[in-house]
Amino acid sequence: MRGHLRRFGFAIALMISTGAALGISPTPAAAATKTETGKATATAPAPPACTFDGATLPIVTGVSGGTKITISCTGLSPLHPYLLLETSLLIGIDPKAAALLSGGATPSPALLESALAALPEINPASFALPLSDLSGTLNDTYTVPSFQPLDPNANCPPSVPEFNSGLIGCALAMVDLTTQKPVAAGSAVLEWTGYPLLPPDPTVSFSTAIARPGGQVNVSDAPGATSYWWIATLASLESLLGGSAPAVTLSVAFEAKHHTFVSAAQNLAATSASYDGRTLTPPSISGSFTVPSGLSGKHKVFVSLGMPLEGFGLQITAEQPLAVTKR
Repeated sequence: MRGHLRRFGFAIALMISTGAALGISPTPAAAATKTETGKATATAPAPPACTFDGATLPIVTGVSGGTKITISCTGLSPLHPYLLLETSLLIGIDPKAAALLSGGATPSPALLESALAALPEINPASFALPLSDLSGTLNDTYTVPSFQPLDPNANCPPSVPEFNSGLIGCALAMVDLTTQKPVAAGSAVLEWTGYPLLPPDPTVSFSTAIARPGGQVNVSDAPGATSYWWIATLASLESLLGGSAPAVTLSVAFEAKHHTFVSAAQNLAATSASYDGRTLTPPSISGSFTVPSGLSGKHKVFVSLGMPLEGFGLQITAEQPLAVTKR
């Protein structure tokens, strides 16, 4: 699980630290060393590394307004000013925010701060300006603000529908104001007190309660659902970061005798949450599956959505009964 969360926290924090969204790739300066022949060669310096309250995992739990987070970083550029800010993860699914963050030119630090402050998902009153020392070390205590961004839907903590849609918290982002580049190591996801680590599993509804082998069953979200296919939102956020979508898989399995499972052919699709600046549309599922041959009687049917994270599989599953009859 720590591997899952490490890459998730890294991905979200880097994406919303806005330098990546501005099309700027972090490239640390190389240090010069000499070979045996006396010629200077470039060697990559140690990358930045940060801890949050002493932990390397970029997820801070138990947060509330006024919480103080101790950030300790090494490997930064010496005597550099940095910008710390808090933002709602709605920024990752708002196309208007994406358009504002897609400029190609590198702005000045003042223009960068102004541009970020203009985004309604970012809390402009959350800005802090720590400075690294001569050795590239930064030690700062960041106070989580109690005030909110301009967008009333971008509150921190997120609403329950936002959390259950895959927007599991807000983000603490770090930007190097000298280079206007993101510092992924100095960014983290903030999860609030009273919230679980991950959203609950989704629910599912079938178009029929009785089907024949070879028959088609349509799949949708359960009416009045309050939990959703949130992995689709995580996949969308990772796609924004990496430029390509991760390998998301949908599967349908019937529980047969002796707790064995029979896979069903399916044509399902899960869509991520979306936001138009006013309304959040939760993730959803649609499509159909084919009832496998050779089955009869009452079965539990499991619909699952998964994606890889740091070499491990993260999966959510919804269960629904289905009676299979040959008549």
